[in-house]
Amino acid sequence: MKLLLFSNMTNISVLIVANGNPPHLLQSIASVQSLASEIIIIDIGLTKDAQNNILSLNLVTIIQEKPVEYVELLREKSKQYAKNDYILMLDPDELVPPELATQILENYQKYDFISIPRKNIIFGKWIQHSRWWPDYQIRLFKKDRVSWPKNLHAQPKTTGNGWTVPPDENQALEHYNYESLDEYMAKMMRYAKADASTHLSSEETFTLPQALTQGSSEFISRFFAADGYKDGMHGFTLSFMQLMYYPLVYFYYWEERKYEDKHSQNDLINISNHFFISTLFEALHWSKIRNTLNTKKRLILQLLKIIQ
Repeated sequence: MKLLLFSNMTNISVLIVANGNPPHLLQSIASVQSLASEIIIIDIGLTKDAQNNILSLNLVTIIQEKPVEYVELLREKSKQYAKNDYILMLDPDELVPPELATQILENYQKYDFISIPRKNIIFGKWIQHSRWWPDYQIRLFKKDRVSWPKNLHAQPKTTGNGWTVPPDENQALEHYNYESLDEYMAKMMRYAKADASTHLSSEETFTLPQALTQGSSEFISRFFAADGYKDGMHGFTLSFMQLMYYPLVYFYYWEERKYEDKHSQNDLINISNHFFISTLFEALHWSKIRNTLNTKKRLILQLLKIIQ
């Protein structure tokens, strides 16, 4: 992709936190050339090759920061490096398509913050259901109108007048989210460890039944309620991986508590029974709503209502 010279007609600073050698970073930079008067790369562990590729452009500023477990720990701090009133905050795997860039240029000065739809491309496919679309993100904002908590996956706190870009795929951030199962699993494990540490430090009670219930809810809400099955095998895989996430958080939480075992054998049997029965009940309930229940499944659903 050809890199264009910066536009100096806007007062937008682009901030990108990056580490490693992100495969889409140069494309991400190129996609915002028409929007920004400055592009700042927050380097939390870029490889030498990645640094050299960026520096060879002579168009960006690199700011060094210490590595962090997840980007929300730096979102708020990174604002201080921006010279302009408006900030467009991107991840290194996100691109701004031309129609979205046009929408931003035409509207950004009218608002304090803009909520932008995000098109998640996972395992080579745009995921249009499973709660992955439109996946609105507040990424363009006035510096003093938005603040970021340091919690994992935290949404920013906003003040003032906001605008929501219509959910059109041509006006959405292109997010090349996960390109392989290994990448997905590595990030899931890193996030689960961070979530487990948060539970431990907060001293709030976090139990195995809670984790299993959250996991079951993730699968049911994504695959059935949010039409994840319409995404085919992609939808099933992603929904199931989300089911696994909260139990994984609990297992890391258990590890940090030195494998403290407070569950009796009967407790574990009852917890397991409740997890599988309640998950099956919800799955059959949604099958009934979708009119896909056969006679046998209807009888099972009636029996589960009695059991519960």
